[in-house]
Amino acid sequence: MNIRHLITIATGALILAVGCNADYPTYSGPDYIMFSAESHDLGILDSEEWFEIPISATRAVDYDRTIGVEVVAASSSAIEGLHYAVESYTLRIPRGELSTAVRIKGNPENIATSDTPSITLRLVVDKENIWDEYGTDTEVILHKCCPADLDMFTGYCKLTSSWIMQYMGADARLVKTKRSESNENVIIVEDMFYTGYDVELKLLTEDRLNPIVEMEPHTIGSTGEAFGTIYGNGKLEMMTPTGYVSYYGTCEKFLVLYTTMYVEGVGTVGTYVNILEWISDDEAERILREGF
Repeated sequence: MNIRHLITIATGALILAVGCNADYPTYSGPDYIMFSAESHDLGILDSEEWFEIPISATRAVDYDRTIGVEVVAASSSAIEGLHYAVESYTLRIPRGELSTAVRIKGNPENIATSDTPSITLRLVVDKENIWDEYGTDTEVILHKCCPADLDMFTGYCKLTSSWIMQYMGADARLVKTKRSESNENVIIVEDMFYTGYDVELKLLTEDRLNPIVEMEPHTIGSTGEAFGTIYGNGKLEMMTPTGYVSYYGTCEKFLVLYTTMYVEGVGTVGTYVNILEWISDDEAERILREGF
């Protein structure tokens, strides 16, 4: 747990504990004001969404408090007016309350997908309100995000795979994907490695900064087709390996899938990386004519 969150929780617990024994509980410790976290990652979808960067105080007082915030240009790569906007640099913590927030919105049109411009914010408060151990700064990192529209992940795609390179005598394979009619947020990769064996992939969309792919174990072919002979029950299986996270990119329309291939009752073949990149129908037609 972040130490500042722990401090806030501990402060709240102290106030509640005092409240059990007095009609008018008060906290008499130091009056510190700080950002609630050392850094913040913002997933920018559009230029209209506001994000709040929380600021916490350790004491509630009986008057409104006005505090300032400034941008530290020397340690910031984002440019105000180009990459982001701040609603106000003057904030108020109302009487009796312990928090306020800086409101920021980003402009994804001016943020490259591969770039993560950052803003260093600094609190402008009296020296006695600064907790030296934690300081007055926080870093805000802007990440360009695109809507998670599953229709973007349908159609033709180029599958580059270490499995294909090792066992199928090629560098890549042209495959086609479609949405599942029965399972939400699931796409089906038709004949992913071998004809007649489809693979279902679930694209999690709840956390825009962590677009994760989940996959149940699949039979992806026969050992005879893969290795030229029959092993075990003759089925080549695929599952998600422990310690690897598969993910996708909504802006670039790609998916990285880590897989472990194995034969039930025989053993593991290995772990492989597979990259799917969605392409236009025209590009797919060219590949069908000319190859990779």
